[in-house]
Amino acid sequence: MLNSKAKGLYLDISEFSVLAARTSGFKLPITIEALEEYSLKSPDDVDGVRAFIEGLVDFKGSSYFVSRAGVYPSGGFVRYFEAESVHKAKDLAYLSEVLKTDFGVDPESNQVAILDANNGSDFDPKSSLTKQLVFCGAPTAAFQAKQKELLQCGVYPERMELSTITTLGGISDYAKFHCLNNPILCLEITSTSANIFIMNRGKIDVARAVPFGLDSIFPLLQKELGLKDESSARKLFYSNTFDFAEIGPKLLRRMTKELQASAGFYEVQTGLTIENVFTSVLPKNLSWVAKTLADSLGLGIVKPDLEKWLESLNIEGGEGVDFSNMGSRWMSLFSLMGEFHLREEAEDE
Repeated sequence: MLNSKAKGLYLDISEFSVLAARTSGFKLPITIEALEEYSLKSPDDVDGVRAFIEGLVDFKGSSYFVSRAGVYPSGGFVRYFEAESVHKAKDLAYLSEVLKTDFGVDPESNQVAILDANNGSDFDPKSSLTKQLVFCGAPTAAFQAKQKELLQCGVYPERMELSTITTLGGISDYAKFHCLNNPILCLEITSTSANIFIMNRGKIDVARAVPFGLDSIFPLLQKELGLKDESSARKLFYSNTFDFAEIGPKLLRRMTKELQASAGFYEVQTGLTIENVFTSVLPKNLSWVAKTLADSLGLGIVKPDLEKWLESLNIEGGEGVDFSNMGSRWMSLFSLMGEFHLREEAEDE
């Protein structure tokens, strides 16, 4: 049985935490009535997540509460591709082969969406005139696993989105609203991998994967501090009890080099200058990671003024909701609420 009350529930669920918002509904204008975060104790912390959600919304005897959720499925991908010509880009058989040979993605076992890299809209091979594309998605089984997890937590996902793409849409709209006209280097880093993006005036110009993530830091941390094993290094890394300011650049040297390579090549190719870096997903106690990377790259950090941006999207905070101390990682949750096409349509009128 579903809870059909008018209240809205938005969730962004990463490997680190659950970001949640109870709202006045799903239809704009929206009032955010409550914002909460739950730090995951383990990858299968179903009971903890369910209790957290039950404390945020009223099930009233229902088995499930309807929600809109952003997820990070295992094997998720976002890849930029520029076809030889517009004609070539319209050939779905050709694009399917590109997915297989260039990116190692099997269209048969993956849920795949193709977007116009210039504006993020769904690619229509019949009418589109672009040759710059973005392939995104994840294995079908991984999406099904996320859906099952949500149901186990008492959540019925009316809509389930790939958070990586949703967040890029939010960054793009935020940059447009605040007139951030220079390209932005965006980083999504997880335990095992990372995604590097370069956004420029609403366009995805670069989207590439890095085959290592936070786990690659633990051997370095163990060696640097003389810890007994990698497990001890992991606990210290996430404990929020150690100041990483001094050794942070050494721990993140490999990631810094990847970012420098992507940014440097892009700037040489385009003649444009990247001024800011944006990091998503990472929990608050790892905010030093963004600062260390930005300092190493000589870039500023995008620190979103969330309240003004949300107001421009017809989303407001209710009594007791304070946006002032929220970092960039909350962009993923708020991006689930935005109808960014409405801004574009208004500008075209």
